[in-house]
Amino acid sequence: MALNSRRRLWFHVVMTASSPRGRSRRDTGAPTLRLDGLRLSSDTPPLNVTVHEGECLALLALSERENGLSRFADVLSGRALPADGRVFVAEKDVTALLPAARGGAAVVGRHTPLFGHMTVRDNIGFPFRAKGLSRAAARQAAVHHLALLGLERHADAFPADLAPDIRIRVAFARALATDPAVIVLNDVFAGLDGEMRRDLRQRLDRLRRARMLTLLLLTRDREEALTAARRIGVLADGVLLQLGDAGTLIERPACPRVAVAMGDANLLVGAVMALEDDVARVRLACGAEMEALADPDLEEGDLVDLCVRPDQISPLFLRGQTNEEAESALGATLTDIIHLGDVVQLRFRLAEGTEINVHRPPASIPGLAKPGADALLAWQPMNAMAFPTGTNQE
Repeated sequence: MALNSRRRLWFHVVMTASSPRGRSRRDTGAPTLRLDGLRLSSDTPPLNVTVHEGECLALLALSERENGLSRFADVLSGRALPADGRVFVAEKDVTALLPAARGGAAVVGRHTPLFGHMTVRDNIGFPFRAKGLSRAAARQAAVHHLALLGLERHADAFPADLAPDIRIRVAFARALATDPAVIVLNDVFAGLDGEMRRDLRQRLDRLRRARMLTLLLLTRDREEALTAARRIGVLADGVLLQLGDAGTLIERPACPRVAVAMGDANLLVGAVMALEDDVARVRLACGAEMEALADPDLEEGDLVDLCVRPDQISPLFLRGQTNEEAESALGATLTDIIHLGDVVQLRFRLAEGTEINVHRPPASIPGLAKPGADALLAWQPMNAMAFPTGTNQE
């Protein structure tokens, strides 16, 4: 027990120190949005998330089949009630309030309806008219919001004539006109081409920084979560697997599913042969024994999923190496070489058929690297993680 307790302490130190999270003043201030024990359905565990003023936090759904993002947006907007838990906006419990009475939270998505009979200018001006402003004052305020989103030349267009990214910008401008405490972005980048995505992301990020906007991004796209948000919560089947900054999720994932989703980790099946403090020696299905950082709950003899990222593996192409050199490495055969721009993906196959991806800089690929070449694959123990098989949540 003493050894296991020491491993738990060491695992915690490595997990927290590997990717430091500097705490800004906004982290210690009052939260803008707080989800307290929120359950979207009765069969999911409670969700506890806090979004601070000026922050963009992303919730990344791993399953394409999930409709949880839309359900989540409906709960936050007040169009649906959660199975349990509470929603706080600016420390006010708004869980049971209808959208019109809720205030403080606005949802923007690809399917956010615009008034088809109104121009872009009038759509954006509508919230100001609803507040009681005169027509002239509402139009002047709309002009300001048109400029914020770069919509001046679309002011007299109707929604049916707008490109998808322009519709989202109009919806965002109209949401901004309600002066919300938090804006929920419901899968807004889906369906946009690369240029549209970059432009929209940059515009929203500039606005967030300039006006200290609080944004909650609901997405199924890892790239969008990584580029738009400082913190990311990884969701699967309604369960929050891990919440942290990108460095923590990639370098020290809490479970194999996060390791694969965030770091494209290779997943190797094996059994624990020995434990020494924080390191597990694992016998893999191919018969080789490799080392990895041990989950605190591991015991000798446990079946494990060993996760190691492609960029943490070093290949050594064989030219008469001895068996002794192979004791701490995997023997593998190169099957494919794929150029991905700034990295080259080397695809290897182990003796029992498992495939492993390795990423290396183009300049580091030796002349021996050709399909069919034999190689040894190795990594530092601290760059791999061993989890009990079946571990997929915190």
